[in-house]
Amino acid sequence: MPRHKEEEKREIMSETRSLLLQAATEEFAREGYQGANINRISRNAGFAKGTVYNYFDSKRALMLDLIEEIASGHMEFMSQQVLQKDDPARRLEQFFAAGFAWVTDNLSRGLVLFTTLNSHDMEFKTRMYEAYLPMFNLVGQDILAAGIEQGIFRQVEPVSTAALIMNIYLGTGSQVNERGEQWFPAKQVSDFCLQALRA
Repeated sequence: MPRHKEEEKREIMSETRSLLLQAATEEFAREGYQGANINRISRNAGFAKGTVYNYFDSKRALMLDLIEEIASGHMEFMSQQVLQKDDPARRLEQFFAAGFAWVTDNLSRGLVLFTTLNSHDMEFKTRMYEAYLPMFNLVGQDILAAGIEQGIFRQVEPVSTAALIMNIYLGTGSQVNERGEQWFPAKQVSDFCLQALRA
């Protein structure tokens, strides 16, 4: 097969996979994992019944890949926003502001994230934990450790404190209505954390 045909085929496959993941996001957000239907996902993506199985071995495999895709996009957005700030305190404020904005702008993805974290499926929860390690490290190293080193934050244990901040973010970030409006302002949450951290 000529090289340009192979590249065109790869592009089509990549686009199809992306459309299937988008449809799966909406389906899992609306129906939950148990209620989600593979054939409905294929049809809603604009393809024939069963197309999902050309790209994913099973509904479980689709969900596991979706977790990776959500986490990757979420992390890329967060790191770009947070690392624009030089001061660790401003980075923490930006972490919550960007995080809440991401949830508002990605309601279906956020719903999949939050319901997966609260599910009883250990494989999904483990994959979520692994996929979100870079964000955990962003908080622990680029915010907390940097702030401690500069004397902005008091001496805290960065790993457990990063876990606490991630839990605060995920807990407060999940408190959103169907229009994406947050129950807690990001500034209120970041001020609460900063008050506890400041030297």
